[in-house]
Order: sequence, then structure tokens, then C-alpha cells
Amino acid sequence: MAGGIAFGAMSGTDAKDAIVASYEALNESDIDTAMEALAEDAEWHESEVLPDTGVYRGREAIRAFLTHFLDSWERFHQSVEEVRQEGDRVLVMIHLEATGRGSAADVDARYAHVWTVSGGRGIRVEAFYDRDEALAVLNP
Repeated sequence: MAGGIAFGAMSGTDAKDAIVASYEALNESDIDTAMEALAEDAEWHESEVLPDTGVYRGREAIRAFLTHFLDSWERFHQSVEEVRQEGDRVLVMIHLEATGRGSAADVDARYAHVWTVSGGRGIRVEAFYDRDEALAVLNP
């Protein structure tokens, strides 16, 4: 059990709950718990609008990306505003409020992640800054 959530062979609803819990864990800088929502061979497709755009393959590469990402913030909080599930895909609409480390720049942004789930864990995460693009991926 990680962070109070049982991981393993989960139903779609349990996987959805684990995904939401992973964002809560990131708010606490608890990357280990957040990683439990991902399969060992998961892929993270970061939005091309970010400086660290790219595809991160495997938990360790994703962990390194998220560690670097979180280190860039003095203050970081994501609120999950909406969650939708269609088949093996879960859409998470996120509101980020953060302050850059060093720059002190305040960020107030909304974006989406679309998770593809297999065996109760995320095997693919795609980031979008356009809600309609995320919805199109959720319902192809």
C-alpha cells in the first residue's frame, strides 16, 4: 500500500481514484507515491508548449522529469477540477497555481492530462493545454 491507496489489479474506478491521488501526492512532493499510479513501462508525453517537452519512457525517466519539474517551483499546487473516464482512458482537468523558484513568477494555468490505463495503472499520459484537444483524444 502506498500513500493509503492499494495499487495492483484495480478496477477502472479504482484506477481513476489512484490517478487523482497521484496529483495530490505531487502537491506534497511525494513522487514515490505518485509513481505508483504508473506502470513500469509507462510513457509520459509532455506538451510541446513546455521547455522540457518530449516523451519520457519508463518510471525512472518519468520520475526524473517530475523531480526536475517540481524542483523548478517555490510553491506548487495542482487542483483536479474534473475527471472523466471513457473505456481505458481517463481525462484529468487540472488547475495549477505555482510560483517559480528563483524567478518568483506566479503561474495560474489550466491544462489536461489524458491517461491510458491497463492492468489498473497508467501506461500512457498525454499532456494538453487545449481542452478540446484533450477531449478529442478521450473520445476518438
